[in-house]
Amino acid sequence: MKKKDSTGHDNTYYEDKVGIFWDINTKGFKEEGCAISCHMDIEGDTSAGRKFTNNPGETIDMWHVKNVRTSPLGQVDDQFMDSTNNAKANKSFGRKGDMKTGGGYTNNYNKDKSGPAYMNFPPSKEAKYYVLPSLKTPFVDIYKPGDVVPGIVIDAFQGPRADIEMRGKWDNGIWTLEIRRKLVTTGEKANIQDVQFDDLSKEYSFGIAVFDNSQINHLFHDDTLTLKFK
Repeated sequence: MKKKDSTGHDNTYYEDKVGIFWDINTKGFKEEGCAISCHMDIEGDTSAGRKFTNNPGETIDMWHVKNVRTSPLGQVDDQFMDSTNNAKANKSFGRKGDMKTGGGYTNNYNKDKSGPAYMNFPPSKEAKYYVLPSLKTPFVDIYKPGDVVPGIVIDAFQGPRADIEMRGKWDNGIWTLEIRRKLVTTGEKANIQDVQFDDLSKEYSFGIAVFDNSQINHLFHDDTLTLKFK
């Protein structure tokens, strides 16, 4: 069931995702967009990271739509990027989650990783790939060959990581997403983790990437996009 790409990452059975990068204070972002943070030339490294800003103190706001891990709960994973440039300091390099006080997602393993820890009960066709908080039940093997056991246990983020709400609809092969967030966020480290839309006469630069059932391979927009308020 596993079909990995050349770097060992899933390119077939993964969730659909969207990444939206907003410039906070990163030199060169306006000209290069999210490519300014993409470092693909680290010899011997095959991690899903390799994203970081080039100078200490520079950060990028990252809105990460994850259509299995967070979207079913109406959330976008609110993340950010800083200048951490090695996997020993952080396995995802500069990619980090905003502050949270609870919630999140975990792989559906039991303690010794010999099988699943939880399942949905009653079973849910809509939540086939993830365990919902409202249906979360200790795993009992009532499955038959061909059934799908959810691989992820999800719970709504709490705190600043839950700043972004969303709704999505999959219809005829197309995702339609609506995303909303307060113009100005508050809380610990909001000034370095979130873009602040505090001047509606200003233009805000962003980049976008789309992942089609892919862990790290993605389509991206070459040019920097701009948000203008009217």
